[in-house]
Amino acid sequence: MGARGSASPIDWTGLGDGLERERFDALQSFMLVAVVAHCGTFLGRDDVLSWWAKSFFMPPLALSALVGLGWRHAKPYCVMASLAVMSVWLVMLWPTFANHTLLEWSILLFLVLCLGDAELGLKALRWLVAIVLFHTGSQKLVMGHFFEGEFLAWAIAVEANFREFFGLVLSDAEIARLVAMGGRLGTGPYTTTDPMLLVISNAVWIGEMGLAILLLVPKLRKLALWGALALLLGIELGAREVIFGCLFSFLLLMFYEGRKAYALWPVLAGLQLLAMLSLYLLPGLRLN
Repeated sequence: MGARGSASPIDWTGLGDGLERERFDALQSFMLVAVVAHCGTFLGRDDVLSWWAKSFFMPPLALSALVGLGWRHAKPYCVMASLAVMSVWLVMLWPTFANHTLLEWSILLFLVLCLGDAELGLKALRWLVAIVLFHTGSQKLVMGHFFEGEFLAWAIAVEANFREFFGLVLSDAEIARLVAMGGRLGTGPYTTTDPMLLVISNAVWIGEMGLAILLLVPKLRKLALWGALALLLGIELGAREVIFGCLFSFLLLMFYEGRKAYALWPVLAGLQLLAMLSLYLLPGLRLN
């Protein structure tokens, strides 16, 4: 803590509602399921990673989830086991692993390091969420492929998910023009004069950076939280990354005071498992 009348930066993300221990426990439960759902997306592939997922990753992750959710006193040790498996996962894929994998690993690490201090762990986690959100926006700013809608135009050309979503706001002629280029080498430029696409494209990086900062301001936190959740929903309507969407939604809900938010963890975890199963049962849905 800082001097009397002031607070250190780590305290900026404190909620002070006396529910941090319960939130911490809910996050442990959620993460035990989240890593199982993520690992499950690799099982149907025909490559080395799929073999490792079936033979090494999935069995201990699934066992940790079952034991941790069924036996409360074993949950911290199950989180440790999941962290160990995820650590091997990262080493194997280094440096080509997805950002989502690193985020999951980081959350598990926080949960393990802060077992004795749930309040400190959640304050640090909220900082991590704000930093990740700000970083994603700053990446788009530095790369510059969102100013004129270039990235979204390219995504429309190559991804059916984005075509279906942006087909609601773009003209058929504009969609057809982008699809005709098909994302092939030498095609382009992937630009557009459609004002709606330009507004959406720039709103993404501005929203990510701005909302990340506002999450650190207690008086504006609730407004920023709803804004961040709405932005995430909009992004996921195009990307359809349900497993990551549920993960980051739950992390954002760690900013919400009261019991209602963290009590949603079984719903979001269940959606992740359904998204994993959909890859095998209903692949046409493209939910992840």
